[in-house]
Amino acid sequence: MAHGRVWLGVGLLLATAGAAVAQPVYPGGGGTAAPPSAFMPAMPPMPSTLPQPMPGPDIKTLSGAADELPPVKELPGGLPELIPAPDRHHGACGGHEIDGFMTPFIPAHGGWYSQAEFLLQRPRNSDLDFAFVNSTTGLGTVGPLESLKYELGTGVRAEVGYRYGEGKWETAFAYTYLTAGTDRTLNAGPGQVLLPTLTRPGLTDRALTALGNLDLDYQTFDMLIARRTLVDEHFGVRWIGGFRFTDIRQILNMAYDGLDARQAAVASRSRFQGFGPIVGAEAVLAGWKGFHMYTRATGGLLTGRNINQLVETNDAGASTYVNTHYDVRKVVPTASVAIGAGWQYRSISLRGGYEITHYQGIFERPRFTDDVGQGKVNTRPANLTLEGLFLQAAVSY
Repeated sequence: MAHGRVWLGVGLLLATAGAAVAQPVYPGGGGTAAPPSAFMPAMPPMPSTLPQPMPGPDIKTLSGAADELPPVKELPGGLPELIPAPDRHHGACGGHEIDGFMTPFIPAHGGWYSQAEFLLQRPRNSDLDFAFVNSTTGLGTVGPLESLKYELGTGVRAEVGYRYGEGKWETAFAYTYLTAGTDRTLNAGPGQVLLPTLTRPGLTDRALTALGNLDLDYQTFDMLIARRTLVDEHFGVRWIGGFRFTDIRQILNMAYDGLDARQAAVASRSRFQGFGPIVGAEAVLAGWKGFHMYTRATGGLLTGRNINQLVETNDAGASTYVNTHYDVRKVVPTASVAIGAGWQYRSISLRGGYEITHYQGIFERPRFTDDVGQGKVNTRPANLTLEGLFLQAAVSY
């Protein structure tokens, strides 16, 4: 029994110790802390009260401090823009800035433009002969062949167009007019005789005097589409395409007198009206202070109608030897080249130079070739060339 009481006391002691370990009394919880053991060190007691925060300034104190600060000063001119305005000089020519001396030819904006040219040019025709100056009375032909030659003619060329967007593309209308003429008198010298080349053979073969008159009216109407390209800061190109309508008239009057000619007269009228495509380009190479070299070239094919009338009389108009006309539809190649120099800045340009315009086989007058066969004729195509000076002024709006 003694041993039983001992073991019962040990069990109660272990149970009491286990309850104390499972439910410890924490600091500040109103109990006594568990005694330290070899496995867990004793923890220091927690303070019974937490530290209080430091007092700060009240709202009235902050408001008074704000009133004592100096007023905010504004920067002169305001704040600069963070995003710069778009440069209107860019974009029209691949990102290159257009210099002021190139803007008349390569503008950086759309709008209207106009240009005018004064033309001082001489027409040339390859079929204007009218008589041989023969120095013998026999059957031989010895002497020069005389021809009519145009004097300098005057004209104008005007162009009005509109550029779209940033000035890259444009449409335009151009009109050209030129007039020229000449008068000539030729007399046979002692021992000479004139052999007319415009009359029918076998009827009016010899004369002593010849009086000629020649007149040309030249008109073209162009509808154009163009594209301007800035190659670099000094060189620009304008590519041209479109259609041209032409109305070109030539009048030749010749009077013969003496020997076979009794106030004989020959009247020839030639007219070409055609329409067709043209292409070309203009270029400017700018240098110091806007002074530049200028060139342009165009070419095309015109299809149209060539009307040729021929009337020949003698005896002061009482006798009619020829009254006919020859009409033919044909394709006429044309080309023009100009080179010059000038000055340009911002919205204006002034240029001058030399220009050649050529029409291949534009006229085709009939020629009688036999003194026996009344219907024996030959047609000889004639070329027309205009060459001379041009003076140009242009302005962009």
